[in-house]
Amino acid sequence: MTGLIEPLLDRLPIGFTATESDLIRRAYEFAARCHAGQLRKSGEPYITHPVAVAEIAIDAGLDSTTVCAALLHDVIEDTWCDAVRLRAEFGDEITTMVQNLTDLDHGHVQAATADQRVLALRVLDRLHNMRTIQYLDREKQRLTSQDVVNVTAPLAGRLGLPAIADELESIAYDRLIPPPGDAGARYQVLAFGALLLPAAVRASYLDEWLGELDALPDRRARTRFVLGLALGVPALALILRRPARGTLTGHVLTALRWILRTDLRTWPPLTVLLGWMIVESARNSLGDAAVIAITVPPVLHAGLTRLRRKLGLTEEPG
Repeated sequence: MTGLIEPLLDRLPIGFTATESDLIRRAYEFAARCHAGQLRKSGEPYITHPVAVAEIAIDAGLDSTTVCAALLHDVIEDTWCDAVRLRAEFGDEITTMVQNLTDLDHGHVQAATADQRVLALRVLDRLHNMRTIQYLDREKQRLTSQDVVNVTAPLAGRLGLPAIADELESIAYDRLIPPPGDAGARYQVLAFGALLLPAAVRASYLDEWLGELDALPDRRARTRFVLGLALGVPALALILRRPARGTLTGHVLTALRWILRTDLRTWPPLTVLLGWMIVESARNSLGDAAVIAITVPPVLHAGLTRLRRKLGLTEEPG
């Protein structure tokens, strides 16, 4: 797999020195030897995984030490290489990062006390695993996605990696929501509603809603439940996102009021979302697509009206 290293090196920013580039090449060659003969569940050579994690590290603007640790992050846990051998090859800093990541994965180190770069490495590792999650069984996908929503995505946000946090959440929610079918449209409306809530509570609310939905006796009752819930979600989102007294930032309220004050600002992104929901549902059920096209627009309108009223807004002309 020598063809993997040159594209990786080509991604390095101009600020990386020749010494750093040589160290990254050496880390790749060592990892490739350690993982020789190992395959991922996808059937690809295992070395493609640490290379992908290193690519994410580079794109995220992380330093050369973290890129090297990304390439080597599984050698202690999954190969013949131990910490003594790794330290002899790459020194204390890289070895400590790899060892700490291994300890973190096994619960021997608490995230609260771990080095920030090790936590970032954990996030990057999980992101690539999420990108290839389709090769796991459905239950493993669900459990991993739940952990991503509850732990990994919020951690990525705290580490200053918002784009990675968003991608993690997007993939995880896609796996947590059952595939479209007879109730696909209703599940998608609930998923959309959950996205309006703060990240820390989305998973718990969505689990509760899905449990209540599955307990209802028939299609009509489930549809009424979803529509009623959608009407109340904007107000719930506002309550849950309201900061403690005295900490509300005026800029946030100003921006929210500006967006909601006119339909010309509010509806274009909602229309794009609605179109996506209709197309996705139509792939499996034209009936579900029709349900979305007919029922969701008035639900969104009612929810926006309620939110505007709660914020004391009156709609202005375009």
